[in-house]
Amino acid sequence: MKALVVGGFGGHAGQAFAIAYWLKELGSPPDVLTVKGTEGRFRGVAEEVISTEQPVPVGEARPSLRRLLKALIDSLKIKKYDVVILNGSNFALVPGITQKLKGAKVVNVEVIDAVVKPTRAAKLASAFSDLNALHWEEQKAAYPKRSKVFGPVHEPRLYDPYDGGYVLVTAGSLGYEELFDAAAQAFGERAVLQTGKVPPEKYEGKVREAFSFSFEFHKWLAGASAVVTTFPGSTAAVAALAYGKPTVLVINPHLKRGASPENAVPYARKIGAVLSDLKGLREAVERAKGVLKPSYPEGAKELARYLLSSFL
Repeated sequence: MKALVVGGFGGHAGQAFAIAYWLKELGSPPDVLTVKGTEGRFRGVAEEVISTEQPVPVGEARPSLRRLLKALIDSLKIKKYDVVILNGSNFALVPGITQKLKGAKVVNVEVIDAVVKPTRAAKLASAFSDLNALHWEEQKAAYPKRSKVFGPVHEPRLYDPYDGGYVLVTAGSLGYEELFDAAAQAFGERAVLQTGKVPPEKYEGKVREAFSFSFEFHKWLAGASAVVTTFPGSTAAVAALAYGKPTVLVINPHLKRGASPENAVPYARKIGAVLSDLKGLREAVERAKGVLKPSYPEGAKELARYLLSSFL
């Protein structure tokens, strides 16, 4: 019996990593299908990593016909699995459908930050899913059928946390230049920036360190005094719930896909984070230090156990 976990970019890949991690820890390492360029995230947790193109590239609104056909052809070539686990991205829809047609069970995992309003991709996937796996009770309103709440599914703690004296500022794959500018001004040499597609060279001499991407990102999380990150996104949940870090959320107005803005306030409350605008970062970090972190079951572990008992 074998599972295929479908990843994607950013938080979708992180959620997929969490599920693959716990399936492996519980003795049933899955295969992973993910976007080209993200294969390295799954080293050590997957038996085989398969990659293909993203039908809708990050930052674009619609798929190109060429990319869509390529995704369909690549998905049809993939062998049948017993269960395929989707993680809320449009990337997962085509392989989810093709695996369903081949006879696989489909598990649709909504994203962690869509607390009160569902994401479009996960809602579409729910139409052909055998189980809708949810993080929060509030999500049941959007998924009244074939759904089960497991607790927040996020990347696990990989390193022991400590205070390295820096504020980690991150904005996912695309980055958010206005946030980095504000953080460099607010924190100066205390800031470490993960800039995504924003050139990190812009901040040389202004901050402690700046880099586009790192497969050792968890080491940076572990050592942060506080974390400033963006909504939508799952990094805040990892920082707050896995590492217990004071966490600040800033809404990124440039991100049109993902969880809708009305989810920001309930998401921040759920994970014990503080919402801020660009002008109030320093004050928000100080407030975040006084916020008690909630305690939840480890959703990815609970989901992995359920998959092993019910599907594998």
